[in-house]
Amino acid sequence: MMCMAKVAATSLVVFVSLVCSGSSALAQTVLKVGHISPKTSAEGVAVDRFAALVREKTSGAVLIEVFPSEQLGPATAMIESTILGNQDLYVGGNVEFERFSPGLKALGLNYAVESQEQFRKILRSPFWKEIFVDPLDKAGLSVVASDWERGPFRVLVSTKPVKSFDDLKGLKLRIAPIETWRKSWTALGTQVVVLPWNDVYLGLQQGMIEGVTAPANLLGAMKFTEVAKYVARTDEYWGVLAVLGNKRKLASLKPEHRQALIDAADQAGKEYMRDSEANIERDFASMKAKGVQYTVLDLKPGIAKMRPVILDLEKEGFIPAGIYDRIRAVK
Repeated sequence: MMCMAKVAATSLVVFVSLVCSGSSALAQTVLKVGHISPKTSAEGVAVDRFAALVREKTSGAVLIEVFPSEQLGPATAMIESTILGNQDLYVGGNVEFERFSPGLKALGLNYAVESQEQFRKILRSPFWKEIFVDPLDKAGLSVVASDWERGPFRVLVSTKPVKSFDDLKGLKLRIAPIETWRKSWTALGTQVVVLPWNDVYLGLQQGMIEGVTAPANLLGAMKFTEVAKYVARTDEYWGVLAVLGNKRKLASLKPEHRQALIDAADQAGKEYMRDSEANIERDFASMKAKGVQYTVLDLKPGIAKMRPVILDLEKEGFIPAGIYDRIRAVK
């Protein structure tokens, strides 16, 4: 009888443990985040770090499942999926959201913002909330972070030399389906070709395209210079990686968990920016050792060529009237 009592007691303990464990699992929140970059890239590492920090800061109550390399679809599809709530979070560049904000389009035009210093002033100003945070909130996206400086500068990788803006004429350049890119690069003389990000390597290799622009710290991970031996620093626009979530989903989280997401994104972003310079130096040294030619373009001709284009786009209503002056006036 005593043995039977002991077995019964043990069974009860196991049962209670299982029930508690099940309750804990049911209480756990799992959020899906997608992005376009390889897991091993600087951006992929940063998103994974964000996920790890969320788990740490919520003691495992909130888990982030990361889907890199367009596993959940191209950028446009992931943004729509996040708005609809089929995906919880998306990490992407500011230009990808320009359709939600006419003012944001202006920042995506080549050389509308002429320096990184000026772009940083814009990020810290009420102007950024006006053209980025508020329009996306209206579209159903809550901004968790929007200050991960991406790149931190941009380059053009090509299969033939680009040493000046004259060399852009007729260049078959890959772009994303972003209207500011199409207008900017067409104005600078290229022949634009819309191509998914993860098809770029093959496009360069097969001659479908002759060039692609990219954040500098993605070159190593994307391996473009295996098939395109020319890199030119272009600085055509300044960008950030933004962490955004479905507005309803984030609002349903406990306040302390929402704050944990914000704190984790802030920390991961700072680490990402801290490491970018070292990663670029390493990647560029490796590429040069393999025969890649690197050029820093004189930007003055590009800036001069784009000024009348930007003003014409104001007149056409593509971007708000007077916004070019507002960008330059931010202090």
